[in-house]
Amino acid sequence: RAKRGGMHLEGNHTFDAPLQAVWETLLNPDIIAQCIPGKEKFEQIGPDLYEVAMRVKVGPISGSGTAQIRLSDQEPPYRYRMSVDGGGAIGHIRGSGVMTLTADGNRTVVAYSGDADVTGKVASVGQRLLGVTARLMIGQFFKCMEGKIGR
Repeated sequence: RAKRGGMHLEGNHTFDAPLQAVWETLLNPDIIAQCIPGKEKFEQIGPDLYEVAMRVKVGPISGSGTAQIRLSDQEPPYRYRMSVDGGGAIGHIRGSGVMTLTADGNRTVVAYSGDADVTGKVASVGQRLLGVTARLMIGQFFKCMEGKIGR
């Protein structure tokens, strides 16, 4: 029987840049492509719909997979929903979360909150390690985005 794990992720990241600039950067496909950790391929396949191929390592398990990322419920420049559905030999992930942007003077706080369902081999590493790895990847993504704002 396939292992299965639900995961809730939430957190925030403060960008030293104004709201509109952060919004434009977070939704720019060329910049997203440069900032996804482990990305092997990233392409737009429809309006607000992308396909990404990436290599993932969670504890002792690693492998490649592909996923579709859909952006929806956009309320520029304050919030949008991101849904992910994909997998590969190491397992499958389906999830969705909301990104909320709030101006804080000349800085912008991006808060994220979402849930994902993980199945397959990768789910066998357990909840804690999955969460730690996901937060690490989110942190790497935001750190990369920081360097791209206004470029």
